[in-house]
This record gives sequence, structure tokens and C-alpha cells, in this order.
Amino acid sequence: MKYFPGLASLVLVPVMLSSCQMQKSTTAATTAPAAGGAQPQPTDAPVWQSGQYALYRDRVVQGPYTARALSATELTSDYKSPANAFQSPRIEFKFSLNGKDNELAPGQNHLFVALPNAGEAAQALETPVLTFGKHFVDPTPMPANTYLAPNTALKIRLDLRPVLAAFKQQGFYTTYKGDKLYQQDFKHVFVAGSTAPLSWDFDNLVNKPELELKDPDGNGIYEVTLLLNAPQDAKSTAGQWKQSINTADFPQYTSEYPLADALYNLALEEARRAVEPDSTFRTGKEWAGVWTRDISYSIILAQAALQPRSAMKSLMRKVSPEGRIIQDTGTGGAYPCSTDRIIWATAAWEIYKVTGDQA
Repeated sequence: MKYFPGLASLVLVPVMLSSCQMQKSTTAATTAPAAGGAQPQPTDAPVWQSGQYALYRDRVVQGPYTARALSATELTSDYKSPANAFQSPRIEFKFSLNGKDNELAPGQNHLFVALPNAGEAAQALETPVLTFGKHFVDPTPMPANTYLAPNTALKIRLDLRPVLAAFKQQGFYTTYKGDKLYQQDFKHVFVAGSTAPLSWDFDNLVNKPELELKDPDGNGIYEVTLLLNAPQDAKSTAGQWKQSINTADFPQYTSEYPLADALYNLALEEARRAVEPDSTFRTGKEWAGVWTRDISYSIILAQAALQPRSAMKSLMRKVSPEGRIIQDTGTGGAYPCSTDRIIWATAAWEIYKVTGDQA
């Protein structure tokens, strides 16, 4: 699943501004009594609340955590997700030659249950020696309400000898896809997976040296030791944000709710940050380049109106020289029905509605 620091949050833009009226607008505060003689809401009373959190004009409070708008251009937050306390010990992963998804077919991941042996003190865990290209599923039963212990050390071991033997015998190794990896092109072997610090972002594995397996004694068995459920991997929001990019040329929004104003201005800044030097949209923090469905949804939600030229250029980047819309990789847009091309067309129609550009 990709994380979109710039584009996904822009759902705020069409919510706060009518998609049909993108000129500058101001919402005036009112102190008039409500119908029936009711008194206006106290300034610091919750706007809405539930058993989980309370929303105020300038902040959100959830248990001990608070996210606050100090102004229309500055936010602070001390929120930390409790998710780390409830992580599953079922660790899914795959190996990767040269940072590509080339070991097993889609949907086939190795599975290891990262639980210490009963009655033993905390210890470093170790997978069996797994053979590259052979699917492994750990049969260890997992008791109910059992979670991954903090700071679990896991050594992952890989037998790469079949790949190395193929290099020696024929000069190349054939992946499950039928692609040939030649010996002279083999540089690295990584592990990708579902639990931090693992990641399924294969294209970015080359930038994560901690996920590379090594063979220090040259026997063809590659190893890496990972620290799972570490404190630094805890999911949290950014601690603070202060506007640093000029967005005055975008439609402006003000209201009696400082939190709404700050979130709107944050969304505008993220929109501007999401544009690459070549004027196309970046899909996400760790996902460079244009991805058809990701940028299409953002165009439909807001970017056709906010940045129509970048929206046009991004869509055209996903058209082949033959004039066909390019289907991205991954199951999100391809199975069981291909959605990339229809959502591209919907985004193109949204740009036409804003610009009137038939071409």
C-alpha cells in the first residue's frame, strides 16, 4: 500500500471548496443565536466528540494526545499510534535480486511466525535456511491474543546456491517470470516484507542497505538480522508543521475554525510539494514518478482545478507512443478488472470540465 504525503490529503480541497466555484472565498464567523433562541456554542466547547476523540475549533484530542492548530499556518501533534502494541508475529516477506520483485509469483510470500520458544527467555529468532524461489510457510500455531514482542531480533537466512549454480553453469538465472538475470548484472539480494523495517517498496530497496543480505563466509548462505517492532518504527504523525511555501496563487479559505484553516493550507503546500521538477505529480514519499490511478484520483478530487497543467502532463506521461493508456503494474489496478484506463479517462474529463481543453 503506498503512502501519499502530498496527494491523498487533498480530499480536503474539494470538501472545503465547491468543485464548481474555485474562486477565493471566505466563511464569516457568526455570533447570532441559533433558531429557537438557543445560545451560541461556547468558544472552547467540542464541535463533535465520541468515545474515542473530541474535535474542537483548534485541536483534536484523543486520550493523552493532542493535535493543535497554533494558527492558520502552523500545526503541532504529539500523537503516537497504539498499533505497535498489537502487531502480528506473522512476518511475511520475499527475497529480491537487485531490488526487483522476482522471487515468487504475486500472492506467494514466505511466512514466519516470530514467537520465542515456550518457557524460554527473550532471544534472537532465526528462520530456517530458505531456498530462493521455494515457497515457505511456517506451520507454528499462533495462540489467540498473541502479539509481536517489542525489539524482536530476527535473523533471516537464504540459500542462494541454486541461483549461483545457474550463474556458473549457464551464465544467467531465470526468474519465475521468465526473465534472465546475467551473472555480471547480479549486485545485491534484499528482503522485502510487511513488518517494519521491511517494506514492499521493491523499487526503493536499493536505498535501504539494512535490508540487504550478505554472505560473509562465501558459502552461498546469505543472512541479515532485523530488529522488529522497534520504538523508532512506531507509527506517529509529524510533530509539527509550519507553512514554508507560498501558496497565495491557489484559492484561499478562511473560517472560524483554525484547525480547518491550517489543514487546508497544509493541503495546498503538499499539493505544491507533490510536483516534480518535470511538472508531473509525484505519487508519494517513496514512490517516484507517475502512477496512473494514484494521480487520477487526486486530479478528480482537486488537482484538475488547482494545477491543471501538471495534471495534463501527468496523464499524458501515462500514454504510450501508440496512443494507448498505460496499465501500471500491481494488483490494485489489474485484478480482477483493470481500473487504470477508466480512471485515467475520468480524470481527463475532470480536466476538460475545468479548462475546456478538448485536445
